[in-house]
Amino acid sequence: MNKPVSSVYGKIKRMLLTFPNFSVLPNDIVLQRYKGIFESLDKDVQYIILAHKDVHTSIRQTVINSGLNPEKNLILINAFSLYPYNVKKVIKHIKNDIFECELESAWHSIWAQDGYCCIKKEDGTTIMLEPLNFTRYGDNFVADQIAAETDIELEVTKYHIEGGNILAGDNYIIIGKDYLHLNEKVTGENKEKITTELKKIFGVEQIIWLGLEKPIDFPIDVYQGLYQPLFHIDMYITLGGKSENGKELIFVADAKIAKEILGEEMPPTKISDAFDQTAKWLNEYSKDGLEFEVKRIPIDLWNVSENQGTFLTYNNCLVETFEETKNVYVPSYSSVAPGSINRRKLDEEVAKIFSSNGFNVTLLEGAYEELCKRGGSLHCITKDLDRI
Repeated sequence: MNKPVSSVYGKIKRMLLTFPNFSVLPNDIVLQRYKGIFESLDKDVQYIILAHKDVHTSIRQTVINSGLNPEKNLILINAFSLYPYNVKKVIKHIKNDIFECELESAWHSIWAQDGYCCIKKEDGTTIMLEPLNFTRYGDNFVADQIAAETDIELEVTKYHIEGGNILAGDNYIIIGKDYLHLNEKVTGENKEKITTELKKIFGVEQIIWLGLEKPIDFPIDVYQGLYQPLFHIDMYITLGGKSENGKELIFVADAKIAKEILGEEMPPTKISDAFDQTAKWLNEYSKDGLEFEVKRIPIDLWNVSENQGTFLTYNNCLVETFEETKNVYVPSYSSVAPGSINRRKLDEEVAKIFSSNGFNVTLLEGAYEELCKRGGSLHCITKDLDRI
């Protein structure tokens, strides 16, 4: 039977990274992020990196500078750039079958997490499970390139899935509720049929559809979903493994405590309430022996303009629990600048919360604030391909 590659259980063995550019400077910020990841995770992790051949030398040198052995820790895959571009929109009809079109880039993005989910077969083979209808940039070509150059297999599903909106425990997965409604439209199937089929595909006993009962109505745009406070659950939910009472530990974002720590104006009530409703629902969840112990961590609404805002998310992190060890790798949003003292308060509070729950905490630097402006952070740019 297939099993999902867990979002929390086991030590990371192989990780996928997708380098988005093919023209880099010596101090390229993506390489700086990679260096922080290489230096923080276990020295036996193997990194599979999809990148244009022009940056392979720089990536290899970054691996060496991080104290790793590229022969052992690195598989570099040359990104194939000749895939056809996707049509974003038709601008005008010129004549006959000739149209002027605006095209989407066929190049993959930095968001390694989303275009597929990883499952393992009984023989240990990793499968990258890819939806038919995911067409962001050239990310729908990533799994094909990885499967062609490694022992990883590729399978396609008619159901819409994205890695950032699915978190896997041991015998359960949590999926953002937006994808229940989307799959009902895509397949014409009802909730029971979709749930049953996804249980088979992922090899789990429970699927939890996480979201609000009614569509959200936020006063500003914060990358929200339709029934979700944010468009992917990994932006505001973190699995933490087993707690001492046998429940599944789960960290849920709290927009109010961030502002309390910073001494700033509270976020709009509709936004903060959506996170609180999520935490309450998970705290009350009880089915077939599965229950959650909910902890709250700050998520900071910042960079607010008249119509939109951005969240600094600490939930978008990497977690490993294995044997007696609990590790968490958290994006840091502070810097050495004097004006960054408030960010340091948030970083320290998040580290304290994780530490009080038994975790070894590593804060990673790498301009993650800039990623948040684009709707992601650390978890979004990584993909666990295997854990042991």
